[in-house]
Amino acid sequence: MTIIEVENIIKEFSLPLTLKDLAKLNLKLPQFKVLDKVSLSVGEGEIFALLGPNSAGKTTLLKIICKLLLPDKGKIKVKGSISYLSGETPGFYPQLTAQQNLEFFGTIYNLTPSQTKERIRKYSQILEIDNLNKPFWHYSTGLKHRLSLLRTLMIEANIIIMDEPTKNLDPLASKNLRRLIYKISKELNKTVLFATHFLEEAEEISERLAIIDKGKIVLIKETKEVKGCLGELLKNTLKRNA
Repeated sequence: MTIIEVENIIKEFSLPLTLKDLAKLNLKLPQFKVLDKVSLSVGEGEIFALLGPNSAGKTTLLKIICKLLLPDKGKIKVKGSISYLSGETPGFYPQLTAQQNLEFFGTIYNLTPSQTKERIRKYSQILEIDNLNKPFWHYSTGLKHRLSLLRTLMIEANIIIMDEPTKNLDPLASKNLRRLIYKISKELNKTVLFATHFLEEAEEISERLAIIDKGKIVLIKETKEVKGCLGELLKNTLKRNA
């Protein structure tokens, strides 16, 4: 069953200009097309990778799916609810413990104290976080990313959208987080859509992937079909789209 359906999405942004430039253009802002007729679908319980270079349009597309941005044209159909996770760890109070932070987020999510404690217990076990009693600033970058993922899971949405989930992580921490993302999808039946520019990330955990470049989807494939040759495929695909 299709959970996310993206149909012919177009998104344009105005280019930043000085007042002098605007005067020359009679106050008409030139537009830069970030997404150009983008279409894709993601199935229930699927892990789908959106692969592409920087400034390809990955983040803009994810934000449109999450309704953080509106498209200029096109349609988005989503069955269920979405949790969005960026590659950063914003919103945590550094002096509070991880437990205190998560309990605070539970109140924001309108959870009862018992619901909050149960979800923290459940998801900390799944994410292999043993100690929640340290101040947030004390944790390693890898554990901060896991805590961000735990916070995301507390909402219990059926869709998790991640923008560069392993950003700023060392290779070992990245590999561990990818393993946990796969574990969450399969054990909890979560649909996962994530953006990355790391080939190994897409190869390791995704079941299907799309290559996006200059705002256009240039390829959609099952990951198993391109495993081992994804680097060369990406290089050739981007070259043809140049």
